[in-house]
Amino acid sequence: MAIADRLYRIKPERVATAVALRQDTQSTTNHEQGNKELAVIKDEVLLWTDFLEGKLTEAGTRGHDRVMLIAAAYLENAPLELCIRAAGEFDPHGGGSNTRRFREGRSPRRRMRDVGVDVTADDRAAFHSRPGLAMSAIHMDWHHWADERTETRRWIERITSLDGVASSYTKQIGERLLELSRRAVDAPFFQVLDTWTTSADQNGQRISVVAQLLTQSAVRDELARDTHKKLLDWAKRGNATQRQVVASVCSGPYGQRWPHVALVRLRHILAVDDAATEVAAEAIARYAASGPTGLNRVVDTVESWLYRHPTHPAGPRAFLALTDADKSAGVLSTLIGLAQQSPAVREFLISGWSTTLEQSDVRDRAYLTLVSWAQAVHTKSLDQDFVFGILTAVRNAHEPVDAMSRFLYGVPEREDPALISARFALANLRTCQHSHCMQPDCPLQRGEYINPSGAAGDLSAREE
Repeated sequence: MAIADRLYRIKPERVATAVALRQDTQSTTNHEQGNKELAVIKDEVLLWTDFLEGKLTEAGTRGHDRVMLIAAAYLENAPLELCIRAAGEFDPHGGGSNTRRFREGRSPRRRMRDVGVDVTADDRAAFHSRPGLAMSAIHMDWHHWADERTETRRWIERITSLDGVASSYTKQIGERLLELSRRAVDAPFFQVLDTWTTSADQNGQRISVVAQLLTQSAVRDELARDTHKKLLDWAKRGNATQRQVVASVCSGPYGQRWPHVALVRLRHILAVDDAATEVAAEAIARYAASGPTGLNRVVDTVESWLYRHPTHPAGPRAFLALTDADKSAGVLSTLIGLAQQSPAVREFLISGWSTTLEQSDVRDRAYLTLVSWAQAVHTKSLDQDFVFGILTAVRNAHEPVDAMSRFLYGVPEREDPALISARFALANLRTCQHSHCMQPDCPLQRGEYINPSGAAGDLSAREE
């Protein structure tokens, strides 16, 4: 298929002209020119195999020429001076920089032209006259120079470090490593990504680049399985940078394509409170807001986390991401609306709060979310009776400590009208809104009640 695509790009008149010149046996010049052009067309279709065999694999190949070619191939369209400096960093014998050697003998521009690289008018390395040569050179070099694969990989890591000469070309180099690794032995793609994310001081741009590369590799059949595994390993055991990469990947197209797989990795991210945790929480809220299917999936998943792992912070953190009236107002409003119609959703909110309030790791976040509920009620964004009815049920089911106690009884630094109104309302609400009670064994549904001494009585006696 790839060869067919390249054949399609060859203009028929170009082939016809070359054949006509070749058939002109009366003119040696025309005949040789036709043979040369047909050879070029063949190389173009076959990705320059014959050309590269001569430049990279024949006896007598100059090491400097080979390194100059692969530097230009990885850094296509980069300034020529940058390619020369990058080539100078390649040192298979560990003897120090070779930059000076690359400037000895033939000029760097002559070297570039001799190995098939075009030098543009603005002094950049290009392959306009030989489209596809760059990637083909990378493949052949990796295949032929097997004994220098480790040094080639280390060279790439060296020039793409944060202070490396080619750090601004990390994404392009990563994409070429990805394509190389689809078919190469000892594929370097994931090893280089490990190095790029090992340092804890990686910047946001590097995290974004690695996330984009992993998103791309996940849709390549040859790399998909390893990509899923890498994301899981980083989510469970990775450093802060790697965790941010996973959270970023799962919050994008990867999460939309494989939502269940992404949620599993986000659960591991939510186990620790760091910069990645906030990204993961936002990803869960965003997926829940994507539509009914997303909301149902997230609610079911978070409910299972809360039930199966009640002492693990992932469930509470995910629950708070869904119920924050400031950051997830749309999701919360939808949940409240569903809870008014569905006992199961109402129970999810009550049990979710009960489990979350038991988790000390989310104490401060839980308090802020409770405050956001009070503010939403105060501004009439949420229905007061129903919301405070839920909180009453939570209060009665949960020992009032930590976040709930702060919410109910106050702290000196947080006394605003919304909280005061919420406390007043909660203090005056009955334990159960019996006119709408969903509990099948509620005594008032049978016309009786349980008094404080434990004896049963009728409703009229209690109201008296």
